[in-house]
Amino acid sequence: MVIGKRLKHPLFCAVLISSVLAYGGIVPVKNRHAFASLVPPLDIVSMYGTVVSNPVKSQKRGAYSLEFAPDFVVSKGGVKSSARGHITAVIDEKTVEAYFPGKLYSASYGKGAVLCESGARLFLSGRAGKSGVFFVSKAESPSPEKSFTGKLSRIRALSRLQFRRLMYAWGGAGGLLLALLSGSREYTERAVSDAFRNAGLSHILALSGMHLSLVSGIALFAGMRLFGKTKSYIFQFCAVSLFVWFAGFSPSLLRAFLCNVLLLLCSVCGIAGADTVLILCAAFILHVLIAPAHILSAAFMLSYGALLGILLFSETLNAFLIRALGQKISAPLSASLGAQTLTAPVTLSLFGTFMPVGVIATALVSPLVTVFIYAGIVCIALSLALPFFAPLAGAVMNAIYGLIKLLVLFFARAPYVHIA
Repeated sequence: MVIGKRLKHPLFCAVLISSVLAYGGIVPVKNRHAFASLVPPLDIVSMYGTVVSNPVKSQKRGAYSLEFAPDFVVSKGGVKSSARGHITAVIDEKTVEAYFPGKLYSASYGKGAVLCESGARLFLSGRAGKSGVFFVSKAESPSPEKSFTGKLSRIRALSRLQFRRLMYAWGGAGGLLLALLSGSREYTERAVSDAFRNAGLSHILALSGMHLSLVSGIALFAGMRLFGKTKSYIFQFCAVSLFVWFAGFSPSLLRAFLCNVLLLLCSVCGIAGADTVLILCAAFILHVLIAPAHILSAAFMLSYGALLGILLFSETLNAFLIRALGQKISAPLSASLGAQTLTAPVTLSLFGTFMPVGVIATALVSPLVTVFIYAGIVCIALSLALPFFAPLAGAVMNAIYGLIKLLVLFFARAPYVHIA
């Protein structure tokens, strides 16, 4: 189906019109989680509520930022008010990293440290900034909730902590695998992280469809062997849902999850050859309904733009390149070029930079990262079943990591386009 025919499809038209209205500033995007309380924001000194996002570390300040949903807030004068919506909280690394293995503040274990993960219930004290950000000076955790959601959140937090400990034992390879499977970059080498960005490979570190499709593929293969075709879909859905629950709903991962679920529904209903562009359009509409604020985030635009570019242009580009380069080289290169056709304008508009070398770098590094993730999942399973295997698994993973690091550092030296 060519682009011209898709323009007549209601799903494609709906996405096109929605994008023009939102990105053209014609219709403002409503923030469903705007913070509101009877206490003026600048007077707030403490609050109690729920962490609703994974903490993200700022490379400039070293502190962590997270989204917090307060149940109530307290003013300087002791006035207490209920609250709704989300507020951005900035917490120092001493508090967040208290339980992290090998960190400077790990000795704080057992001395009032808290688990700062999505779903955690915390009492925060500090001061509010003029930009609407709450700067935390002290974080306290009440006794664990006995509700089902409270227990589930604690299981997730402890699971992510144990996963960090295993990955820490694997050194540099563990740091990269931790970023690829959980979205946590605390242990990714700074030089490697910067090199991924300078080589135009930031999308590989961001949790997205590539990571989810690998988990989905493994789950489908295992489900077919264990339960047969019919029940394998249920197993696949459970595995994908578990991965997203563990990693967290970032814009790119939510897009990948919605696409995966829609494709899974097509398979269950016996719909063969579903148009993946229309699947992406349906995911776009569902995504905007679930989290409308995501539509203005860079991750959202780059995630949808990259996949749409691949689906629309990679086949045509491959037809031109295959004669000169062969199928093995032209296929990944055309996919990379297709993604860049729609993400390059977004990158230039938002950040003022564009890395042309990313086209070639993605084609070479992405397959190697895929092997790295597959090997990592196998090594994790073996290490959990046979703990004595963990050191050998770490050596294998670091060998693959060394090759990835070498390639990424090489491509990071290439010049880039900058628009002031």
